[in-house]
Amino acid sequence: MKPSDKLTRRRLLAALAAGAVLPATPVWAQTSGPVAFPYYSGEQALQGLYGLHLPPLARTFETAAQALSVAARTHCAGPATPAPLLDAWRQALLAWQALATPGLGPVIERRSQRQIDFWPARPALLDKALARAPKTLADMERIGTPAKGFPGMERLLAGQPSDNHCPYLVLIAEGIEAEARALREGFDALAARDWTADEDAARGAFAEWINQWLGGLERLRWIEIEQPLQRAKTAGQGHRPAFARQRMADNLAEWRTQWQALNAQAQLQPAQRTEPPPPGQALIPIEALLMGKGHIALAGRWGQALDAVSAAVAGLPAQPGERELMALSRTMKTVTTLYQGEVASALDVPLGFSDADGD
Repeated sequence: MKPSDKLTRRRLLAALAAGAVLPATPVWAQTSGPVAFPYYSGEQALQGLYGLHLPPLARTFETAAQALSVAARTHCAGPATPAPLLDAWRQALLAWQALATPGLGPVIERRSQRQIDFWPARPALLDKALARAPKTLADMERIGTPAKGFPGMERLLAGQPSDNHCPYLVLIAEGIEAEARALREGFDALAARDWTADEDAARGAFAEWINQWLGGLERLRWIEIEQPLQRAKTAGQGHRPAFARQRMADNLAEWRTQWQALNAQAQLQPAQRTEPPPPGQALIPIEALLMGKGHIALAGRWGQALDAVSAAVAGLPAQPGERELMALSRTMKTVTTLYQGEVASALDVPLGFSDADGD
């Protein structure tokens, strides 16, 4: 699998030309109950997403990446077990997934998925990289992405240690830290943006978000969960699914983090059902946008579909087999179908591109 996370400008412009409409004037849509939801503008949705929701996640990832670099240097300073470094790797990995699911803004522009989380790692390329003995991050730029990032570090820590492993581990960690810093700076810049100043840019960013959300879901459902199962089945008896991470516990933690990130952008929090998120003060999830446009029944079905996935993800056993994971994929597919068939059109956004597409 070759992760590709770049939203092509050609597709974006084509989709917008097809009629993406950005909600504009704030009005009020009365629900069937006593609570009225505002008709959120697209600019307000973007302010909640880029101004309030994503910057803290970027700072958390940068902090975790800094801790990973410290852990790598500490690990290599003297005899040590890999456990503390593995823990730091896991914390940074989950912070990365919380920020990058779905891929938006700088994550797309910088092709961060490819830079620090290209999987599966390729052992032959990793061996060649170790033999080249890079000394600096500039040297690492000449190393192929399948031999570094989170997968490269995981493979090195799982293998037999050697003298040239430690300098390379430190460089991998420093590369992840450098990417995290660049992403934080990128999201900080977006947080300061006035989305009302450029209607075309806001329309494009809104369409990008709606499309990338679906891309993030399908990356999780198909690329990370179902496709490895299908490939193992096709390969014949005895072949194990090649999931992104070597330990199932790490895959489960990653999948749950990704779903939580998607769900945060998709569904109202329980308290928000009686107190709608105020524009400019909170993330405005997709369910709130539907409510504000008066799609009350659709919003209800949307929430139920999301709840079903949350329950399925939470209910996975420690070692899920094909049956449990395929059932989860089918439950997620229900969300995909509803999104493609009704939700996106209710938001006046055409679909057709996402981070699951190629360049």
